[in-house]
Amino acid sequence: MSAPDADLIAALTTAMAGDAAVMAVLGDPVRLFAERSRSAAWPHASWGRSETLARDADDVTLIEHRLTLEIWCRDSDAHAITGQLREALRGLDPVLPEPWTLVLLAPAYSDVFATRDRRVKRGIIRLRAVMGRVG
Repeated sequence: MSAPDADLIAALTTAMAGDAAVMAVLGDPVRLFAERSRSAAWPHASWGRSETLARDADDVTLIEHRLTLEIWCRDSDAHAITGQLREALRGLDPVLPEPWTLVLLAPAYSDVFATRDRRVKRGIIRLRAVMGRVG
């Protein structure tokens, strides 16, 4: 049995890889990696920090995840790209493995930063996701 946070990231990665709005920004195939790739075409994204919190209730197991999607841009408008991905994430409906159900998926925060290489910008989107399991 795999960990719920790994299941969620895998489901989000699969959903993003098949989403036209994400492909419009990150290419086809979608340039989304488990960790930063220094050799990928621009722009590309990678999964960053992940935080998991138990939010159980009576007879329901709830897990809240806070995931960071990092967007790497060079010589392009990092704010626009981060905004387009944030909007695309709002419409995603990832399929989770049994017995989990996605209760909530919402971009909670986004920002863009400069890097040491002035041509490269780093955008981040913090996602809040809640997974539930009855029983």
